[in-house]
Parts: sequence; C-alpha cells; structure tokens
Amino acid sequence: MGLLTAKLNTIFIFLCCLQSISQAKLKKFDKQYGPFDETYYDIFQVVPPATISNQALQVTSDYAKNLMILFNNAGRILFEQSFKLWDDSSKRVASFNSSFLVNIYRVKNETATEGLTFLISPDLELPTNSLTNGNTDGRSANKVIAVELDTFKQEFDPDDNHIGIDIHSVISVKVESLTPHGIELAGIGARFYNIWVQYDGIKKVLDVYIVEQTEVNGSTPPRPENPILTHDVDLRDVVNQESYFGFSASTGNFSQLNCVLRWNLTVLGFICSILDFVTTSGYYYHKKKAARSESITLGALKSLPGMPRDFEFKVLKKATNNFDEKNKLGEGGFGVVYKGYLVGENLEIAVKWFSRESIKGQDDFLAELTLSTVFGINIFKLLGWSHKHGKLLLIYKYMPNGSLDKHLFSGPDKKPLSWQIRYKIISGKVIHRDLKANNIMLDSKSSKYRPRKE
Repeated sequence: MGLLTAKLNTIFIFLCCLQSISQAKLKKFDKQYGPFDETYYDIFQVVPPATISNQALQVTSDYAKNLMILFNNAGRILFEQSFKLWDDSSKRVASFNSSFLVNIYRVKNETATEGLTFLISPDLELPTNSLTNGNTDGRSANKVIAVELDTFKQEFDPDDNHIGIDIHSVISVKVESLTPHGIELAGIGARFYNIWVQYDGIKKVLDVYIVEQTEVNGSTPPRPENPILTHDVDLRDVVNQESYFGFSASTGNFSQLNCVLRWNLTVLGFICSILDFVTTSGYYYHKKKAARSESITLGALKSLPGMPRDFEFKVLKKATNNFDEKNKLGEGGFGVVYKGYLVGENLEIAVKWFSRESIKGQDDFLAELTLSTVFGINIFKLLGWSHKHGKLLLIYKYMPNGSLDKHLFSGPDKKPLSWQIRYKIISGKVIHRDLKANNIMLDSKSSKYRPRKE
C-alpha cells in the first residue's frame, strides 16, 4: 500500500509539472496589510532600528522625543517571501502593483533629511545601513530597483523634495521635483501620501503615482490619471528572478520619521517549471528538516544543566519598550544591544539581538548560549535567550558600569580603578577569542566581568 501511494504521488507531481510547463500559468498574489501590529514580525524581515509599532512599519526609529536618537538611522523592512518575476520557458515577465500610504514626519519643525524607498531586493542581506555602498554603487550586480521619496538634496538631486526611480544606485535614472505639483513630502505637521508603483510585464513599463490623503483613516483617493514618473525597463535586466519586496529608509545629520501605514501588494507571477518545482520542493523539505533539527538542538540545550531560561519575544519587546532606539546600548557586527527592564522581577537587563548578517547558521548564537554553562567567579552568567521565527536574542543582567575601556581610557575626568578592583577583574580565567578592554563588562561593584562576545 505504501509503494502504491508513493507511485501515485510521483505521477501526480509529474502531471502538475507538465501542466505548469504547457500552460505557463500566471500565479496571483494579492494581499492588504495594515494597520500593523507585532504579529507582522512573523512575515516581515525587520532590520533594527526599524520596528513595527504605533500601527505602522517604522522604517527608522519612531522615538520623536529625543532628536539625537533619530540621527544617522538606517532601517529596512522586507517581506520574507520571495517572488518569481519571470518564466524562463515562456519568457513572460510578471506584473505587479505596490500601493502604500506613508507619513514622512518632520520632527519639531526640524530640517528633514534623507528619505524612504520602496524597493525590490535580490535577497534579505543588503549591505548594512544602505542599499549599496561606496564601492558597489551603480554596479549591475546589485540587482536592486527602488522608488525613492527623498527629502534631502545631494549634488545629483534637483531639490530636497523629489521622487525618483533608482536602479543599482542611489542616483536616480528618472527623477521629478514634487514642489511644482503642490506636494511636500515632509511638510510641517502630519501629511499622508498614497503612492502606487505599478509594473506592466507585457509593456515592460514602470509607472509611479502619488496623491495626498487628508486623513490617516480616511478613504483612499483615486489614483491620478497620469503617472508622475514612467520608465521603460525589463525586470530581467535589473533584478534577480527570485526577488523580495519591501521598504528602506535613512536619516542623516537631521531627523524625520519614516512610516508606512498601509501596504497593498499584488503580484501576477508564475508557477514553477519542473526544475523549479523539484528545487522549491527540496528547499522547503530541507528548510522544514532544518527547522526540525533546530528545534531538536534547542530542545537539547534546554535540558542541559545550568542552561538559562527561554524568554518569550513579547516579554523582551515590552521590557525594551518595543526595542526603542533610546534604549540602545551599542551596535556592532553581531547586531544591536538594548537596555530593558523586567517589571515583574524588578530587574534591569541587556538584550543582544543578533543580526542576520552576523549569524552563519546559528554558530555564534549557540556557542554563546552554550558558554553560559561555564561557571566562574568572574563570568557574569547569561540570564536567558529567545529564538523564534528567525529572531535570535540573548539576555544578560544589565551592567551599570559599562565596559572596562571606559574606565581605563576616558581621560583625567574619570576616576581611576583601584589596584584591588583591577586584580579582581583579571584574576578569573576563561577561554576567550577576543579578550580586550571593550569586551569586559563591569557590574555595580566593578568586580565581575562578562565578555560581550565569545
């Protein structure tokens, strides 16, 4: 019976693949998103300082009370599902419509800066803090196309209030000042704009439309008859066949909030060929297998003696005030560290959120988690961890005296450490691959340390 079932399944798969090749059917994806809440973390890749809060995608920090926190931000929010944008056998190219409501807010009448983009990305791993960088900008290998809403004038821009189409570069191939159209992206007070980014896969034309919406919860106004930008482009020449949709934003030496309040996405793509079918099936099989293996690994870790507790993500989110930028303690190649407070336990904590770029598999995360079982007088024990939907976090007790380098190299205004305290710091022993002053954290008594990374 099992053999017969296996044969029938094989025949069914084969027939499905033949049908996909013969008909090259279009596959429609049509979803409406927003208002946004924490459940959207499950379907979006959110790169800090971007967050999901206040019913919006906050593509840069949303903390408006402290302007310093808003400076020099760069965040991204990408839909975690990829889309197949053309079919090899039929040569047909997908069509899509991405319409979204944005609020680009000038904080306290400060000078607006940088901007917000809708983008099509080759993967979820774009360069940190950017779409491209100084060495790669303009290269066709970037495989990025974006529509920018720009509020800052650079030497190649018409003004500080424009919209543009970018391909592989921050320099637009098509650009239009919005001022003559009576549109001010970052005007005084709250302003809301609907943007439509539409691509016709038959005509190979990208059109962009924009119109103001008077109220955030008001009805969406009709799309303008004429696009503000239009550009002839064949997606096959500029993006990956499998690509991702989403948003990025940045701030420079000034400040602004970059919010996406609603997002409607329609993609008329393709079902897979035989090779794609087998490859995709294999991918999801191995992904499921890896997830199962990952679950087993973490399950085994939970059972180890001395292993710290497993925190729920929502608990950490509440403790850090939704990973608020004002609670950021530091940032490095591994990710970002936030200060938090567990109300029920009256405990200050430090939460390390590993970035996707710094995790190769889960080696760093699991290594640091496992090392917490090493007990020593001068090792500050890890409090816990969280691992859900690809989010990897480690939780430590907050160390109020910061790192050792701040006490050794901060100049004459800093009180020097006594030799007794210095001896306590160096007397403990632990294997560590990167032992240096800024990796040694001091507690309130300056007598214990916790390496920042192992």
